[in-house]
Amino acid sequence: MRELNIPVTNISLGEITTVSALSAPDIAALSEKLAPLGFSLLEDKKTKLARDIKKIVEQVYSGSYDFPEKFKFSETLAKKLNKEFTTLSSIFSEVEGITLEKYIIEFRIEKIKEFLVYTDDSLTNIAYNLGFSSIGHLSRQFKANTGLPPSHFQKIRQNKQSLSGKGKPAN
Repeated sequence: MRELNIPVTNISLGEITTVSALSAPDIAALSEKLAPLGFSLLEDKKTKLARDIKKIVEQVYSGSYDFPEKFKFSETLAKKLNKEFTTLSSIFSEVEGITLEKYIIEFRIEKIKEFLVYTDDSLTNIAYNLGFSSIGHLSRQFKANTGLPPSHFQKIRQNKQSLSGKGKPAN
């Protein structure tokens, strides 16, 4: 631990307690040092919970989720993880340094870009598959977060197709 310059408050059988939470590079360095000795790091409960939340976000907003009528992500998440949504949201923000709402928005925006550039899906289908209430809602959120309308990314696809000799040339 001294080699890595990680301040420790306690070392006991199978457990190391550090003064503060470790950064990702510190965790990687510590894991590297422990591996040859036959040890591995276990994630703390909050980090594991944040990872589980990310997995559920990915499952729900991958484009293949069957959204029930009046879907609320907060209810789905709380039910799947058997915890209050406010608790989950707070822990996620603490661990990831970004609110859960912002993370979900960014995730969905990246998915929209992916669908626009790599598929022939219509904006209507994309909105439906990613759980947006309307094309207008998708378009407003997309433009607010990227500064560009969805049509810009559709043109990227058209340009890629014309360059590769597939489809119609872009206007």
